[in-house]
Amino acid sequence: MTNLVLTRPRVATDAAPPRPTTVAVRLGLAGIVCSLLFMVNLTVTAWQSMSVLDTTMSDYVFVPEVGWMFGAAVLCISVAGLGAMLGLAAIRLLGNGMLRLALGLAVAGAVLAAVFPTDLGESLSVSAQIHRYAAGVVFFCVPIAAVLVARQLRDVRYLAGYRRALYGSVVLTSVVLALFMTSHFGVMPEVLQELNGLFQRVLYVLELVLLAQLVLLPLRFRAPRSVLVG
Repeated sequence: MTNLVLTRPRVATDAAPPRPTTVAVRLGLAGIVCSLLFMVNLTVTAWQSMSVLDTTMSDYVFVPEVGWMFGAAVLCISVAGLGAMLGLAAIRLLGNGMLRLALGLAVAGAVLAAVFPTDLGESLSVSAQIHRYAAGVVFFCVPIAAVLVARQLRDVRYLAGYRRALYGSVVLTSVVLALFMTSHFGVMPEVLQELNGLFQRVLYVLELVLLAQLVLLPLRFRAPRSVLVG
C-alpha cells in the first residue's frame, strides 16, 4: 500500500500587503499633536496683541520670545504628512501617481512655509512670497490627497463609513478654504474680510483633521486574506 503523506497547503503571502507600521502612525500623530500644541500656545500668548479674527497665523512669528513656535508648528505639519505617506505606502495605497505628488508637495510646502517667514506690512519680500505660496500649496494639496485616498476606498465595503467621513471633511475644508482665500484677497465684502484670521484658524484645524484621518487609515485597513495554493 502506498503511504499517503498529508502536507499543509502552501499559502501565497506575496499578494498580501505588509501590515501597517505603527511607527508611521505614531510619527503622524506626534506631528499633528505637536503642531496643535505649538499653535495653541502661540494663540494664548499673543491673545492681547493679535486678534484671532483679522490677523493671520503667519504673524505669530513676530510674537516675542515664542515666535519660533510658529515655524516649529508648521514643520510638525510636514512630519504629519510624512507619517501619512509612510502609512499609506505600508498598505499600498500611496502608489507613484497623483497621491504621492499631492502629499509630497504638502510636505515640501510645509517645510518651505516654516523656513521662509512672512513680513509685517503690505510690502512682500521674496521670503514672504515663498511663505505665502508654500502655505497655499499645503492648504490645497491635503484635501486633494484625501479625495484621492477616498476614491481608492470605493470598493472597500468595511471602510464605507471612513470613506464618507473623508469626503465630509474634504467638503467642509473646501468651503472654509474658499472663505479664507476670498477674504484674504479682498473678494468678499469688507465685513467678512475682517474675519480672514478666523477663517484661517478654522482651516488649519480642518487640515489637521484631514491629516489625522489619513494617518489613522492604516489602523483600520485589513490586509486581503491569504490565498491557498493547491
